[in-house]
Amino acid sequence: MRNPVVIERAERLHQIPLNRPLEHSRYLRRLAARGIEPIDLTTGFTDSPPRQDAIVRTSDSESATGGRGGPGSPGSPGGPGGPEVPAEPSRLTGAEFRRAFSNWFAYRFDVEIDPDRHVLPFAGSAVGPACVAMALVNPGETVLAPDPSHPAYRTSAVLANGQIQSYPLHGRNDFLPNLKQIESRIAGQAKLMYVGFPNDPTGVVADHSFFRELIDFARRHNIIVCHDATQHFLTYDGVEAPSLLQTPGAMNVGIELFSLSVLPGGMFRDLGVAVGNPSALAAISQLTSHLHAPLLPGLLAAAAAEFPRLDRHVEAMVSRCGSQRDLMVSGLRDLGWHLPAPGGGPYVWLPVPPRYSSVRFSILLRKAGVFVVPGAYLGEYGEGYVRIAFNGDESQIREALDRIDRQMSRFRLRKRAFPAVSLA
Repeated sequence: MRNPVVIERAERLHQIPLNRPLEHSRYLRRLAARGIEPIDLTTGFTDSPPRQDAIVRTSDSESATGGRGGPGSPGSPGGPGGPEVPAEPSRLTGAEFRRAFSNWFAYRFDVEIDPDRHVLPFAGSAVGPACVAMALVNPGETVLAPDPSHPAYRTSAVLANGQIQSYPLHGRNDFLPNLKQIESRIAGQAKLMYVGFPNDPTGVVADHSFFRELIDFARRHNIIVCHDATQHFLTYDGVEAPSLLQTPGAMNVGIELFSLSVLPGGMFRDLGVAVGNPSALAAISQLTSHLHAPLLPGLLAAAAAEFPRLDRHVEAMVSRCGSQRDLMVSGLRDLGWHLPAPGGGPYVWLPVPPRYSSVRFSILLRKAGVFVVPGAYLGEYGEGYVRIAFNGDESQIREALDRIDRQMSRFRLRKRAFPAVSLA
């Protein structure tokens, strides 16, 4: 009998943070055996069934165009950086979408952009950061990424064979990057810098003054800035998140990534849009055309048709998520946390009790059937926190709070156990 082939992972995978689906599944089975219904607060968005009218609009457009991709498809002719071609019905859907998005962008931010040069729709908003790095970063070049942050930033640098260099987000600086603390030597070596607001996981919303400082920093060191604005629409208390491209000079160095998951029906969850520097978009377009099938013209047509009602969709979503945020924050404050409400995003960045690591505290909650993300999974400076999503209906959030309350009391972690110490 021949010896079995030994399959080894690529070395780069050892640099990528692990997903823990097997560990997750093991706990789910244990909870099921104990008759406990798990409450998953690890992600801020839940799937919703596609709306019937959107399905019909998509199907009708597909029938009319024969299902061919248009210029809205990443890397397609006529898209950013592509050659000019005669207009065909199948291509008009992509152009229609880009015009609709450009009109909304001008209305929202008072910034005029060229729909043919400054807008690139793409499928899979979650993979957007990875596409940016692979399209723009050469092996060995430095990528600046926040810590803590979404693991996609680090993963994208690894896949591009770049060198990741983290910069910390500290509570004492309101979880905003302190650009003055980034060494000039490191900044001079950097090709790409990731930022994201509203921030995942801290919920901080940046203002115009920070973006001006950021653009000055990027231009001084010749750095491309990728602003992850996938949670742009989710801000509270009357605050509107600004666009990086409102900052003078930002178009020369920056791109922004938006997610259209705010559109109703559940079918736009993975529809993303990159906006900004035309040369950067052309490079990303060249890459994404080889990574996934072209966007369906019907999907772009359906999305374009929803733009006139976008403000209404955003208002409904913010109202729902704002109520969930208030309920979660209020409940955690009742349990002893001195906790500010996040300004944006779907998460609470929760300090863990004294003498607990983020992993140990998350395991404590997991035993009660409440799943959260340890801050250590999101970076070195995430230690000491857990990320809690406030999704679900009111009854689910209250049940999660009750379970946390019981665990805190069981392990004597209520404020009466250390009255002089704030959980914050």
